[in-house]
Amino acid sequence: MGQASSRLSPSVGEASDRRGEPGPIRLSVIVAVFSETDSLVETIRRVEAADEGFLHEIILIVAPRSSEECLELCERLDAENPRLHFHIQQRTPGVGWAQREAMELATGTHVIGLLSADLETEPEAIPRMVRKLEETGCDVVTGNRWLPGGGFVGYDRLKLVLNWIFQKSFSLLYSTQIGDLSYGYKLLSKDVCESIEWEGTLHEIFIETTVKPLKAGYHVEQVPTVWTARSEGTSKNTFWRNFRYVSMALRVWWRG
Repeated sequence: MGQASSRLSPSVGEASDRRGEPGPIRLSVIVAVFSETDSLVETIRRVEAADEGFLHEIILIVAPRSSEECLELCERLDAENPRLHFHIQQRTPGVGWAQREAMELATGTHVIGLLSADLETEPEAIPRMVRKLEETGCDVVTGNRWLPGGGFVGYDRLKLVLNWIFQKSFSLLYSTQIGDLSYGYKLLSKDVCESIEWEGTLHEIFIETTVKPLKAGYHVEQVPTVWTARSEGTSKNTFWRNFRYVSMALRVWWRG
């Protein structure tokens, strides 16, 4: 099975010009897919239900080792929905490669990267991110599970404690009030996507897309969001891979 259609949605307004007055927000929502089916359909339904006029396109970036059932579903969804198209990931393996490829494919003025197809990420947080962008004129809005109104559902207790220690330590190191540096669910301007040289190939892309904009002097804001344990599939982010977050954060901080 080859690369799927790259049909894009019609514009809902002129794109923002980062050198001039901002135009309407046209949001490209990136959904990383690895064999999800039912939860993928529900993710798309909830993304579209949350749309307040800003949704430009939904990009399904699909791991080539996904199940045949998943790939056939993505083809059908692509054929049925003019705002949705899917792309089979070319550089593998890893969600970092997937996110970087999808950033290059996005045609909106802003990018949501990265929404999970397993419903761990909360689609209803997208309007909160857009409103924060409109209110502050920031460059990046990241979800924060530790803010009031956010939270964790079904998260391992030990991992929760380690996550809290990590967030506090690296927020102090970076002298920032951003309190969930390693969460991959965020909104980025196209300027941020295109101007920063991304390196992450696996899950360390999640912290890289927070700390590199911070170090580059971009304006980063945060909104509360809820993480919910997946009901379909298994996580590819093993315990030992968490050390890649630490390594990435330290390298970016050291290099400046």
